[in-house]
Amino acid sequence: MRIGVTGAGGYVGAGLCSKLMEKHEVVMLDNFYKAQIGSIGGKKIIWADIRDRAEMESLLRDCDVIVHLAAISGVAECDEMPERAYDVNIIGTENICWICRKYGIDMIFPSSMAVVGNPVEIPITPRHPRNPLNMYGFTKWVNEENIRAFSKNSFNALIFMKTNLYGEYEVDGNRISKNTVINIFANKAKRNENLTVHKPGTQTRDFIHVLDVIDAYLLAIENMPEGFNIVTLAGGECLSVLDIANLVQKYSDVGIDLVENPRKKETHAPNFEVDTSEIKELIGFESKRKVEEEVRKLLGI
Repeated sequence: MRIGVTGAGGYVGAGLCSKLMEKHEVVMLDNFYKAQIGSIGGKKIIWADIRDRAEMESLLRDCDVIVHLAAISGVAECDEMPERAYDVNIIGTENICWICRKYGIDMIFPSSMAVVGNPVEIPITPRHPRNPLNMYGFTKWVNEENIRAFSKNSFNALIFMKTNLYGEYEVDGNRISKNTVINIFANKAKRNENLTVHKPGTQTRDFIHVLDVIDAYLLAIENMPEGFNIVTLAGGECLSVLDIANLVQKYSDVGIDLVENPRKKETHAPNFEVDTSEIKELIGFESKRKVEEEVRKLLGI
């Protein structure tokens, strides 16, 4: 198959492209805003901007599947740059949708638990009401509805409603990582720095390893379901921020500092359990990696 990947140099994209290149022809695109790597397996990633529809069309029109990962990601960055978040996340994704509709190309897209806001139904399923608290969640919610509309009677679309990622890996000797809470805590512990926990500390999230996420994309490409589908993509471990800090502290000598939370537009829900049954039924995915074991690896234990 010929597979297009936007955001190919990013946290998920780099590892995904590296795996895909073993079996498929891969069109790797990135504008290098947050890319961590410029080439994979000796092949350069093409500089391209998803806001340029004509350019995207010329590069992706012959693909069988497009994995659209490029985005302004994260709550803080989207709230700080709402105009850019709108242009990239909404207009850019509409461009990819139009190309998929025009040429009948299947699409795989990452949404986020940020579309939920404060959960009102536990466990969280793909049908949980949408009530985003921030610009990032809003853009992902709009993306979901746009993909639903564009794909109707035109192309297969699979959306992963993903939880919080963590972990790191290597591609061609390059370390690929991201400043997510577990990674931040592990890196601080290795520098013998105290861990900063935003109050109340009891706010919970589900955590999934980045390599499990990559595995889910690989399964989806090989087992693309018919029609439009949204499934949760989660690790099945619901932990509070304080739980994570205590776990890192268990294997290090660092302290924990509770501080006021500067982020007012995020959920502080004490329960964020996610139902993962539907993704298993749809594409056969189950997460393999467990937080404690992976924290030990991050700490070099």
